[in-house]
Amino acid sequence: MQKPWVRPFIPRRYLRSDVYFKAVGFGRRSGLDRRLTALRGQPAREYVIQDIEVPVAALADFLRFFHETVGILPVWLCPLRQRNSTRTWDLYALSPEETYVNVGFWSSVPMKPGAGLSDVNRAIEQEVERLGGRKSLYSSSFYPEDEFWRIYNGSTYEHLKTKYDPGSRFLDLFAKCVGGR
Repeated sequence: MQKPWVRPFIPRRYLRSDVYFKAVGFGRRSGLDRRLTALRGQPAREYVIQDIEVPVAALADFLRFFHETVGILPVWLCPLRQRNSTRTWDLYALSPEETYVNVGFWSSVPMKPGAGLSDVNRAIEQEVERLGGRKSLYSSSFYPEDEFWRIYNGSTYEHLKTKYDPGSRFLDLFAKCVGGR
């Protein structure tokens, strides 16, 4: 669906991210995408499905990195800023005084020989962190556990988890977002 020549054949009401995620999920679960790629003699592909936020001042640096390293088009840009600068988000720390730009991209990229299944995704996560941004956790995530909890305020999360789920009936945030459970 990310190919421009395919889009005119898809009814407009289906050109939404939720439909895209369902189609990608089906392709992954069934192995259809992997088989079609192999039949065409093309390299395996890494899915890159993310939404990130970077400070507006770092947007040009991120897009330069993104186009040189990843090369997915189109990308979606949406500025955002907290409405109340006196409030903070404990688990998703953004500066309340800063304007950010959400950058969304959903596709796959050919894997280079010897590449791991998440090399491109990890490079994006590291660049976003370097630029003072955050990655939305409904995206595909590949953080090592210690880095995840450092970025998403693990100590505050643990306090809230103990308070609201004292019996640990539910999975924790890392298990859901990175572990895919």
